[in-house]
Amino acid sequence: MSDVLSQEEINQLVEALLRGELKEEDLKKQEEKRKIKPYDFKRPSKFSKEQIRTFQMIHENFGRALSTYLSGRLRTFVNVEISLDQITYEEFIRSVMIPSFIVVFSGDVFEGSAIFEMRLDLFFTVLDILMGGPGENPPNRSPTDTEINIMRREVLNILTLLAQAWADFQYFIPSIENIETNPQFVQIVPPNEIVLLVTASVSWGDFTSFVNICWPFPVLEPYLEKLANRFWMMGRKTERLVEKQEELTEAVKKTVVTLQAVLGETTLTLGEVLQLRVGDVLRLNTHVSEEIEITVEGKKKFMGVPGKYKGSYAVKVTRLVTNGGEEL
Repeated sequence: MSDVLSQEEINQLVEALLRGELKEEDLKKQEEKRKIKPYDFKRPSKFSKEQIRTFQMIHENFGRALSTYLSGRLRTFVNVEISLDQITYEEFIRSVMIPSFIVVFSGDVFEGSAIFEMRLDLFFTVLDILMGGPGENPPNRSPTDTEINIMRREVLNILTLLAQAWADFQYFIPSIENIETNPQFVQIVPPNEIVLLVTASVSWGDFTSFVNICWPFPVLEPYLEKLANRFWMMGRKTERLVEKQEELTEAVKKTVVTLQAVLGETTLTLGEVLQLRVGDVLRLNTHVSEEIEITVEGKKKFMGVPGKYKGSYAVKVTRLVTNGGEEL
């Protein structure tokens, strides 16, 4: 019988009770039996539901940050979904493919190490795109030392995003201790130790792969009290939020962008381009008295007029436009 009864099943139960074919005591006994759940002593639950929910919130923040970071690096929208599970360390090691990209990392305040594991299809795809390639047909082999050194910096940036997601509870400075490709050579805790496995599903287009973060229980145990929902609400004080907003504002102000003043455009055939010579005049689609477009990172943001300022060529901004082209 399923947990949710249909209307027909409910009517049958009511009729059976009225006819005396089914007793209320029998229903209560069945209900008591359903409340009993099997417990595996080999896999004890060391994290409470409240702590799991808090871990979920922390790593969902990390997932959003990772999505933004990878979208910028790969120049496409990257979707990241987070899931958590409690398993033994031995089960985690057995689930890791051979070879794989395994990073053992630690934090300055942690007693012990954790694991960041990236599937090699994701490793080679990201590496190929960063190197200017299409990111297709990743090879089925272990990465070379040069490839590992290139991706080492990327992983350190990702671990920094993880530390920022933890900042409301326990800020730490991540550091990479070791990098392996064979999971059998990575033994940071006993095989029967419970770990919190955070799986990030990374996808864009038709491509999907996974990143795993393995948190051993001894590493997280000193901070379990802080990870209660009450601490989550108490820790996010208004002053800290305002301070972070100010830091973000200052960081955005220092961002370098490309500003271009487009004097005009024209269309030529390839044959006309090949025949161009020094001194030729190109007729643009703008008049000398008209405003020209000023773009920021390729997007139209301002209108202006060209001229000179203190002996240098310059453009004077005349008005601000929105993405739709309307004046503000």
